[in-house]
Amino acid sequence: MRIDAHQHYWQLQRGDYGWLTPDAGAVLYQDYMPKQLKSELQRCDVSGTIVVQAAPTMEETDFLLDLCEQEETLLGVVGWLDVTGADFEQHYLRFRTKPRFVGIRPTFPTTSDGDWSRYPQLLRNLALLAEDGFPVDLLIRPADLPAMVKLLEGVPKLKAVINHLAVPDIESNRTEPWANGLEALARFEHVTCKLSGLATGSGGKGWTASEVAPYVKHAIDAFGTERLMFGSDWPVCLQAGSFTDMLEMVGATLPTGLTEDQIEAIFGGNAVRTYRLKVKEV
Repeated sequence: MRIDAHQHYWQLQRGDYGWLTPDAGAVLYQDYMPKQLKSELQRCDVSGTIVVQAAPTMEETDFLLDLCEQEETLLGVVGWLDVTGADFEQHYLRFRTKPRFVGIRPTFPTTSDGDWSRYPQLLRNLALLAEDGFPVDLLIRPADLPAMVKLLEGVPKLKAVINHLAVPDIESNRTEPWANGLEALARFEHVTCKLSGLATGSGGKGWTASEVAPYVKHAIDAFGTERLMFGSDWPVCLQAGSFTDMLEMVGATLPTGLTEDQIEAIFGGNAVRTYRLKVKEV
């Protein structure tokens, strides 16, 4: 079973995206809804997707959950909650009654020194999620990795999911500080990582499989194949290529010698397990 663990849907008229303006470019500044992706999912034999928040509002989370009621290929929603809020638990428990609510991607405060003790409410809320085994997606870059390591030292059981391989600096062909930071996060057994957003560099420049492959190999060395998931990052990926292109590119970055079971885990099984998806077969 193939599953895309990271994509987006949005409607501009909703008006809460903030970043999604004409300056984002013509490719992104338009509506993207399930009907635009469904036929390509079928052609690629992808059973379903996990849709990830694109706006820092609970209203968008409700919008995405409503889409799940209408679209059979939507297996789960990674929504947004204010993880620093005193009312976090109240809203979290409300969303947890929705079977397709499978994770959150919150906005973290900036803390260059990694001193998270300044945010006691954040730590309490994350402890609640850790106790519940509920996934928290992390949209981070290499400079954020040391602070995230310190955060997980305080909440070591947090089920964290690194998005876009933590955005390595492919353009400069640099591996540090990204490589060491990724290894440090991989030491926490509940942390997983998405092979997503890899074809799209700054300014929409596309990367090839050969350019991305060394970074994927490092991720496999750090996490193993049992803690990695494919994500298309559609429609953001359209700046560099189609959904099909992303599926093929990630497949081409994988080193030779992986077993069929390992490849199937990356392209579906790990997403089912990490997000506890309700599917008929794995």
